Amino acid sequence: MRNILAIVLLLCALCPSGLRAQEASSRTYTLKDGSTLTYARPGLLRAAGSIPSDTYSFLKEGFKKENLPWVAAVGASTLILIEYDQKLDSAARRAGRKLRISGEDKTRTYINLGGISVFRGPGDFGSALYFLGDGWINIGLFGYLKTKGWLNDDWRASQTGNQLAEGLLATGLVTEVMKNITGRETPSAATAPRGVWRMFPGLKEYVAHRTRYDAFPSGHLATGVMTVTVIAENYPDNKYVKPIGYTLLGGLCFQMMNNGVHWASDYPLGIAVGYGLGKVIAAHGRTSALRSGPKEASAVNLAPYLFPQGAVGAAIIYKF
Repeated sequence: MRNILAIVLLLCALCPSGLRAQEASSRTYTLKDGSTLTYARPGLLRAAGSIPSDTYSFLKEGFKKENLPWVAAVGASTLILIEYDQKLDSAARRAGRKLRISGEDKTRTYINLGGISVFRGPGDFGSALYFLGDGWINIGLFGYLKTKGWLNDDWRASQTGNQLAEGLLATGLVTEVMKNITGRETPSAATAPRGVWRMFPGLKEYVAHRTRYDAFPSGHLATGVMTVTVIAENYPDNKYVKPIGYTLLGGLCFQMMNNGVHWASDYPLGIAVGYGLGKVIAAHGRTSALRSGPKEASAVNLAPYLFPQGAVGAAIIYKF
């Protein structure tokens, strides 16, 4: 989750924003079961400025009376897993050795142009499992859905891509704040069984010695769960999204323990954050959930952005 929180403003000379002003401002898609989903024209539907409201909605929904049992379940499961963290960590590493799955992160840069990492990917099976929670997966899905939306004039696909870009920013922001508050050691940097918790380490210290403080909760898992949730919410008629998505996330959970990045108890809150934000962003991304209803095409849109260091994030593009 490193460095994916930045928002870069880009000015691009694209097509005029008012070319299709006479078209309908929303489209409705009918699913196999007869239910419908309605989307506004792709544009600035969920920009960076919406992240605070997403976070507020996530917290508000999470602490509603009917959801309190789930909040209690997250807290209880976290406490129980903390008790067994050291044993589970050792068991995961033994399983990795037995299955000959490397415990090292061998993710590497494959294409480098002028000192800029154009494409970064896994170098073996273990790093491929770890790569499942990387922001690059979101950027790839974003590109696929936006391309599909453009080629087929499919507003649902395009808006789903927008939601994934926003979700990448939102989950990154929320989990990074939580990590900076809790300050838990990762297994690889642990100075005591189950890791030491040093709350509120300060931004400078946190950035300088991340592995001492950034275990709890898992940002990789939160991003992965958000991704599966957003896609499943927008394509509920696709029965393969959840089984495939959750199976892959299970592999991610194992590998993050095998390579010493996370404890098992870092997972419940990561799952809750990813699922909750995914539900909120998907709901707000449909016109039925917008307070002011369908909107005209915006001159502003979300797009992926590649940082010189090889990290990925999202950019805001302005059409003029």
